[in-house]
Amino acid sequence: MTTTSSDIDETVYIVTDIETDGPSPLRNSMLSFASVAMNRRGDVLGEFETVLEPRSDRVPDPETMEWWKTEPEAYAAATTNPKAPEDAMADYVAWLEGFKARMAFASAPLIFDGTYMDHYLDQFANTRVFGGPGKQKRIFAGGCVDIYSLAGTIANTPHHNWTTRRVPDTWIGNQPHTHFAIDDARGFAHLLKRFFIVGGLAAKYRDLEIAEFGDGQNLRDELVDLIVLGKKTATCGSLAIYEEEGEPLPKVGEQFIVPNWQGQPKCIIKSTSLEVKRFDEIDEDFARAEGEGDLSFEYWRNAHIDFFTRNGGYSPDMKLVCERFEVVETFEQETTKE
Repeated sequence: MTTTSSDIDETVYIVTDIETDGPSPLRNSMLSFASVAMNRRGDVLGEFETVLEPRSDRVPDPETMEWWKTEPEAYAAATTNPKAPEDAMADYVAWLEGFKARMAFASAPLIFDGTYMDHYLDQFANTRVFGGPGKQKRIFAGGCVDIYSLAGTIANTPHHNWTTRRVPDTWIGNQPHTHFAIDDARGFAHLLKRFFIVGGLAAKYRDLEIAEFGDGQNLRDELVDLIVLGKKTATCGSLAIYEEEGEPLPKVGEQFIVPNWQGQPKCIIKSTSLEVKRFDEIDEDFARAEGEGDLSFEYWRNAHIDFFTRNGGYSPDMKLVCERFEVVETFEQETTKE
C-alpha cells in the first residue's frame, strides 16, 4: 500500500480565460473574458462571461488582428454586445462577492490572463487579482494558480514544455480550445481538477486517465471502498453517454486512477475485459462482479435502472459498456488539514 497526501481545502478557484486585441494591457484592450468557479473536488459553483468595449486609450495590435481573421466565429463572440469596462468589471466583482469565500485566481498562463485581469480590476473596480499594499478592496487571496506551471511540474517535464496545449483532450474534458472564452475556461477548470487529483501520486501514475464512479458522494465513496476491498471488480456505463461526451472507451490493459468524492486517489485499477451488451443481456455473474448490495441480480437491476434513469435515461435495450478490472495498487490517504 502506498501513502499519498492530499490537502482538501475550502477555497473557491476562479478559473479564467480572456480574449484580447493584443498582447499588453498597457497598449491593447481586453475584448472578453469568462470565469468558472470551482472547488477542490472540481464541482462547478458558477460561471461568468462578458464582452467589453475596446478602450479608447488603447489601440489594436496589427498582428493579433490578422490572427483574429482566422477565427471569425470566436472573434464575433468576443465583440458582440460589449459593455463599458467599468460596468463589466463591476458586474464581475458583484458575482465574485456572492461566493463569500476565500478565492484564488487561476489561469493559463497566469502571466497573460492574470496581468490583463489585474490591470482591468485595478483601473475600473478598485481591486486587483494579485493584491498588494494599499487600501484597495481585497477579493482574491494572495496566491494565484498558474495552470501552465502545474502542467509542467506535475508532468515532470522541462520548463520549455510547460504548456497546456499538448495535453490529451480527456484532460480538458474533451472541450476543444476554441478561443470562445467560456469554452476555454471550462477546459482549464477541468484540467485544474485533474491536477488536484494526481498531484500527490508517483510520477508513473500521473498520466493515467481518471475513472470516477457513481453520481453522488455517498454512492461514489461506497463504490470506491468496494473496489479497494476487492469486492467490486466490474462496472458498466451507457454507451450513448460515452459517445455524447466524446469519451474514448477503456482499453484492455489500460490503467486508471480512482478517486473518492473528495478527489483523493484511492487506488489504481487495470481493465481486464470489455464488452458492449444490451442492458437486458447482463447476466447474474456480471451483476455479482459489480459487488453492490446483496450481490443479487435483482439488486443490480433495480439499482442500475435508477442510476441510468437519472443520468440520461433507461431502456431495456440500451447498450452498456461492460468492463471488468483488477486493483493494481491502493493508497492510504493522509492530510495535513487539522
